[in-house]
Amino acid sequence: MKEIDNIKRYMDEAHMSQKELSNKSGIAHETISKILNEKYPLSHKLLVKIANGFNIPISELMEENETPITAGVQGYVEYDNEIIKIKSFRQLQKLVQQIEYETSILPKQVKEIKALNEKNRKLIKKSTNENNYEFNVNDFEIIQTHDATKVDCWAFKTASDTKDGIVLDLGNQCSGYPFSLHGHMFYTSESAYLCGQFSNNTEEHNRIQNQLIYEKNGYTAKKRVKNTNKASIRADWDSFRAEWMLYVIWAKCQNNDFAEKLKSLPPNAIIIENSTTVYEGTSSIWGCKNKELEEARDKVERYTTLQYMKKVQNGKIKMNSQELNALIQSERNKIQYIGTYSDGKNYMGKILKRCQLALLNNTEPRINYDLLRTKQIYLFGELLSF
Repeated sequence: MKEIDNIKRYMDEAHMSQKELSNKSGIAHETISKILNEKYPLSHKLLVKIANGFNIPISELMEENETPITAGVQGYVEYDNEIIKIKSFRQLQKLVQQIEYETSILPKQVKEIKALNEKNRKLIKKSTNENNYEFNVNDFEIIQTHDATKVDCWAFKTASDTKDGIVLDLGNQCSGYPFSLHGHMFYTSESAYLCGQFSNNTEEHNRIQNQLIYEKNGYTAKKRVKNTNKASIRADWDSFRAEWMLYVIWAKCQNNDFAEKLKSLPPNAIIIENSTTVYEGTSSIWGCKNKELEEARDKVERYTTLQYMKKVQNGKIKMNSQELNALIQSERNKIQYIGTYSDGKNYMGKILKRCQLALLNNTEPRINYDLLRTKQIYLFGELLSF
């Protein structure tokens, strides 16, 4: 099938893996794999998404791209400390365009991004106070937009995200903050949260909960335990998952280190789970997306990498992958005040904000205990009374 052949060729020319194409196109990795192996129908809608992932017109994937000028063009080019095999004239064109962009256009773009980021940062720090932000934390279902150029957004995704010197390891899957829930010690809030999905009074759910409590990594708890037992998730789970998460996170706040971390954020901070590069179904429920910010950070990352590799090639420094990764993360973290967060309900940000405000005011967040009681939630065989 010519379209699939063209997709494979573009992947080869761009050195793009199936996972990268999945991330860029928004199509599940498994679906991409099946399409390439001709085990899944390639609809027009999917082809459009793939073309968008490559940032090319869909016609490029639908046409027979072999022309007389492409024939016989082969060779090797060394660029960015890599030997690239050239298989076609089109690939050579793309490489020339890439080199022109990265040596001439990208430096100017990064300079503009950093200047705008700093300008917006100063304006926000100057104009904000403790109470002048709009953040509806009580309505889980409302979708708000948060302009990162005008309000103080504190967005997190991984344990290495930082802002103003504060490590934003606030995510459910981050370890380091063990806590007790009804006398049972959990390593991560993800494991405790997932116990709610399997909280019927059955031997099977009790078995799954006993697997979850021993998981020290939230990611593996989700992938290894939850995904294996998806068919057993409570049918009414969606009706109380937000309140159960709030209940779990408030229990996590009894860990002093986690409580102090939340309290260290500014009172006017708009807390956001950054789900921009996450494409699974719940990403627009638990977080928000800011594509402009991610695009700006990607440009800064690429420029940082090129500058580092230039120093390596000139013999000024020795290649050190850990050092480069740390430098990239540091430069990405500096870019905070670009774009707008939208396209999401941001459950997690609202929950963390409610807990932060409760800690700052020496109160408790408003949890719908009546709802939780009606759901008959069992934890290790015990009916929770709340």
